[in-house]
Amino acid sequence: MFNRNNRSRKMKKIFQWEDYLNWKNMSKEQKLNFKRACLFPFLVYIVYVFLNQYSLAILLLLGLYFLIRFKNRISWVDELFFI
Repeated sequence: MFNRNNRSRKMKKIFQWEDYLNWKNMSKEQKLNFKRACLFPFLVYIVYVFLNQYSLAILLLLGLYFLIRFKNRISWVDELFFI
């Protein structure tokens, strides 16, 4: 069921906490990935606060947009078929 014969395959490290302790020995790409991982929760919090505060206004604007779009589509069909 599983291919256990190929043991020489290199596995990618997922949890690199030991590598992050050696900041001076890290490559620039690893440093950048670590900074992104540390800043991601702050971005999520900012998006959460924004959506929590403005979700009702966003939903109302989207509803109004689709209502106007739907009404324009119906009025165009009425003009086409009932004249």
